[in-house]
Amino acid sequence: MAGTHPPLLAAALVVAAAALSAGCKPKPEVDLRDDDKACIADSIGALRQIGPLPSCRADRAQCRDECQAGKAAYCLSLGYAMEGSADSPDEARRLYRRACLLGAANACTNYAAGIWAREHTEDQLACARRTFDKACAAKEPFACGMVGRLMLESATPASYSEGRRYLETACDSVGGFPCRVLAMHLESGKLGEYRPELIRTLLTRACASGDPDACGDPATASETFRDPSTQPETAKERAPGSDGRPGSWGSAKPK
Repeated sequence: MAGTHPPLLAAALVVAAAALSAGCKPKPEVDLRDDDKACIADSIGALRQIGPLPSCRADRAQCRDECQAGKAAYCLSLGYAMEGSADSPDEARRLYRRACLLGAANACTNYAAGIWAREHTEDQLACARRTFDKACAAKEPFACGMVGRLMLESATPASYSEGRRYLETACDSVGGFPCRVLAMHLESGKLGEYRPELIRTLLTRACASGDPDACGDPATASETFRDPSTQPETAKERAPGSDGRPGSWGSAKPK
């Protein structure tokens, strides 16, 4: 009996050491690389709007740790903070992709907008459309507006009657950005006749329901877009407004 104890004890020590060693290993970092082989819309389920967000402008390292831990709000906020960064111009897009995969409708909108804004293939454009559709299903207004823009600006041939109906429905049910998109395309004359006062009505409704870019009494809807022919709109955080909906989304980046 005495001769059998040392091997058993040694085995126990080996198992304990292995467990301790495994527990001390650093967690692998989240892979933020793009995967262009598959459409992100195929990898996401039901989405939700995320907000209000933590600020990531002062402590990006902590936000990155929280993002790597699977917290979509931190990935999204860090994406906003990284927009326009000369150090890593593509990092915001990768962070939006990560947040989208974690279920943030706002991030899916921004990721899909990035696809549309870059040079893209027909398959990539179709992927952007499907991603916008999924984010719109979560009532993310910029996604719904972008669906309308793709229908009217990127489809070949464009279906003006279908696009108008879509935007009218989205403006009524979601509000915000779809109303402004509808106003811009009505002004173009491609969607058929409309009452001139309808443009002001649509911009007022867009402003009142969470789209600050429609506010300020603009002379036309077109002037509220940076470049209506090329630039997508992306979901940006704003403070809760008079509509009382915390975490609604407009054009102001988080401070």
